[in-house]
Amino acid sequence: MIFGLYLLLLALTLAHPIEAFLPGLAPYRPVMAFSLLVLVLAIADAFRHGELAARPRHFVLLGSFMAAIALSLVVAGWAGGAVSALAEFSAPALLFATTALVVTTTQRLRTTCGVIVLCMVCLSVAAICAYHYGFMVQDLVVRESTGVEDHLAGIPDDLVPAEDTSGISLWRVHSWGFLSDPNDFSQAIVMSLPMLFGAWHRRRHLHNLVRIWLPCAVLVYAAYLTHSRGATLGLGVLVLFGMMRKVGTLKASVLVGVFAFAAVVVGFTGGRDYSSGEESAGGRIDAWSAGMEMLRSNLLSGVGYGNFTDHHYYTAHNSFVLCFAELGLFGYFIWVALLVLAFKETSLAASSTPPDSEEHRWAVLLRLSLLGFMTCALFLSRTYQPTLYILLALCYASWHCARKVAPEATAGLLPEPRWVGATLSVMLVAFGMIYLVVRFQHAFVT
Repeated sequence: MIFGLYLLLLALTLAHPIEAFLPGLAPYRPVMAFSLLVLVLAIADAFRHGELAARPRHFVLLGSFMAAIALSLVVAGWAGGAVSALAEFSAPALLFATTALVVTTTQRLRTTCGVIVLCMVCLSVAAICAYHYGFMVQDLVVRESTGVEDHLAGIPDDLVPAEDTSGISLWRVHSWGFLSDPNDFSQAIVMSLPMLFGAWHRRRHLHNLVRIWLPCAVLVYAAYLTHSRGATLGLGVLVLFGMMRKVGTLKASVLVGVFAFAAVVVGFTGGRDYSSGEESAGGRIDAWSAGMEMLRSNLLSGVGYGNFTDHHYYTAHNSFVLCFAELGLFGYFIWVALLVLAFKETSLAASSTPPDSEEHRWAVLLRLSLLGFMTCALFLSRTYQPTLYILLALCYASWHCARKVAPEATAGLLPEPRWVGATLSVMLVAFGMIYLVVRFQHAFVT
């Protein structure tokens, strides 16, 4: 029963049916109330069975991250804002905790990923219908100017985006709730794509066509309609690391080159380039520079949760920059530690389980989902995104499931991940790369 309620909560969180069809109920936050109920039941169920997917270090890090959010506002001089900030972050925290409490078996892990994929496919179908047929077009498609003079165009408000041949507008699909930004929507699509392949069966071509390749085509096409540059890079990373184990590094690199060429030909980014000379990309680099200045002036606690745009006109557009600018080194260390642990635990789960096991497959797929998600996060301010914390909890759950079947676990030889040194290394590397991009910005101008 508790797992069924959790799946319902997951579907309500991702698909946002209340925001879509019953917007009048949204101010009462029924999903939040339901998530609290599910969390209480999940805690009771975990005590009864004595099992949970996450280990104490995961919950300690999550609690410390919430403390860093509150502390950042207290030090910034707005102690009253700490309560509202924690309330705002409560949705990701509750989803993380509930997932870690409930997803304790491989079957549950597989089913949870299946629900995520199903939700994303349904949302993608809705977005595609909005683009091609005008279905809820005001809710699911946003129009952006391409820079061409359009004051004389006279485009009607009820125009179906697919029928616009003027070339003066860039139409980008999105979804509801926290997926209402095209970049967020595409990032969630990139995250869910590897999960599709958990249903793969060798030599069952019809099954794979229906269960994998057709939904994959829907998701990729929806990602194309978002025209997200981050999603394009995220898909490239999925192709590279997803195929590397199958065909080798060289052939995988060739496939990435083919993908990049095809993305350019079909206009995957809607004509927007990646160079620092391009207005949007240049603005992002300026924001990274501002974020480094914020860290320098508030080294330990940052400028405060949600305060980045109080110090710069442009949002960070980089989850690492947003984290260290708003939360300082304290919050930055904790957030990176959560990521490092997820990557290391999925890697350990993959290396310590039989190659033909379900546990091995899901560890590899979830690690790939994390890589794709974080590639998009390099260009998006999504430090506090709910989908990230669901994914982190699923990565930890894959390690928990692997420990049950790993031969070394029964002999007490299964190693624990070493994460503190790795976290410090990732912090320095990420900061160093951002510094170099900012420092040599003019070298990237095309």
